[in-house]
Amino acid sequence: MTENLVQIGSSAINGVAPAPVAKARLYIKTFGCQMNEYDSEKLAKILEDGYSLVDSPVQADLVLVNTCSVRDKPEQKLYSILGELRDLKRSRPDLLVGVGGCVAQQEGQKILKRNSAVDFVFGTHNLSLVPALIEQCRKQGKPQMAIDYRDEWEDLPLGFSGGERISVFVSISRGCNKSCSYCIVPTTRGPEVSRAAAEVEKEVRIAVHRGAREVVLLGQTVNSWGLDFEPRQKFTELLSRIAAIDGVERIRFTSPHPQEVRQDFIELVTSNPKICRHIHLPLQSGSDAILKSMKRNYRRERYLQIIGAFKERVPEMSITTDLIVGYPGESEADFEQTLEVMKAVRFQDSYSYMFSARPGTAAAQIRDDVSEEEKLRRLQQLQALQFEHTSGVLGQWLGKEVEILIDGPTSYNPRALCGRSSQNIVVNLDEEQVQLRPGMIVRALVSEVSRFSLRGRYLATKLGVDNLASAG
Repeated sequence: MTENLVQIGSSAINGVAPAPVAKARLYIKTFGCQMNEYDSEKLAKILEDGYSLVDSPVQADLVLVNTCSVRDKPEQKLYSILGELRDLKRSRPDLLVGVGGCVAQQEGQKILKRNSAVDFVFGTHNLSLVPALIEQCRKQGKPQMAIDYRDEWEDLPLGFSGGERISVFVSISRGCNKSCSYCIVPTTRGPEVSRAAAEVEKEVRIAVHRGAREVVLLGQTVNSWGLDFEPRQKFTELLSRIAAIDGVERIRFTSPHPQEVRQDFIELVTSNPKICRHIHLPLQSGSDAILKSMKRNYRRERYLQIIGAFKERVPEMSITTDLIVGYPGESEADFEQTLEVMKAVRFQDSYSYMFSARPGTAAAQIRDDVSEEEKLRRLQQLQALQFEHTSGVLGQWLGKEVEILIDGPTSYNPRALCGRSSQNIVVNLDEEQVQLRPGMIVRALVSEVSRFSLRGRYLATKLGVDNLASAG
């Protein structure tokens, strides 16, 4: 790998320019959700003056592991990778290892005690302290930790490290005020804190200036944004402000909570042409009894009313969701009710999981009375139904025109391009089009349907890169 170099200073001494100084090398491993991906991008930005990103921990001088504790498997993967890093440090004693994210926030000192490879631990509210933790490790030669909560939004640099991006994540809130019984997020990320609208707008403008055409707004319950302000502000107000920014062509957000869905939200999402026709609305269960036990503050009928309102206004609206099977007390009848809701909605896709109790949650205190074998059976049945629905939803696009934002080459041909539709469906162009570039919005005729994507024939360019640049 070619090493990035930075020039220190701008003047020469005795007519000789100072020698370039090689940056140290940084490897970041990210587990979990889009919020963790955003945090990792911020870590790269914070450290970009002194570090260049590399593709392997073997190449690195500093390894950061950004963890997730929502599911059991990412936590297991953390200790697996830490074991590998411990072996690596035996031959590379100068290698520094830091652990951040939700597991770090939750476990703190336990991580330092459990694995000698870890030099410092930083919580979800302490990204900005990572440079200081690195410096203290180098100076003191002993483990460091920063896991204190903050009541305010953490001051982080705007923008992202690296080259142009067609789509960017922009965090608008942190934490959660809901009390879902299975969820560890309120513990690991704290109470909900909304980010100031002016700061969100500023980061969006920077991203657009650097080539972004789509922004994805992130929040644990993204449509609760602004409820902690005095006076309160509405998520719809923020959406409208971002939609008014020149150069923003598409807006996505994840994940709204059904409890906070109001009529003005439905009307804006279905009428503003910049807001994508895709809603990821977590259901978790189709049984009212299980929803009540989960402390989800809506019921099956209300959920279906919301979906019906979206579909009535925009029939081609894509709906995706989250589902949990095998929650304590879930009977076969409860599970069948989840399948009934799936059949009524016909989700384009879903993220489905077997229940796994997270330490510190209310659900961990309930007897887990559904066997692992039964959980697996239900999950497999649910996923088979989802596959059927996904095939049907995608099949409806065959022979129709679709508008896509090109974001890069296809996985099977580096000279052919692909993008996503407003409904968040991957569309691969079936021919090489030398005049097309990432960032363009084009129309294509869908000619083939595969398991999770579409293939289409290029028809025309709606908006090119040059047009977008001049609009910004």
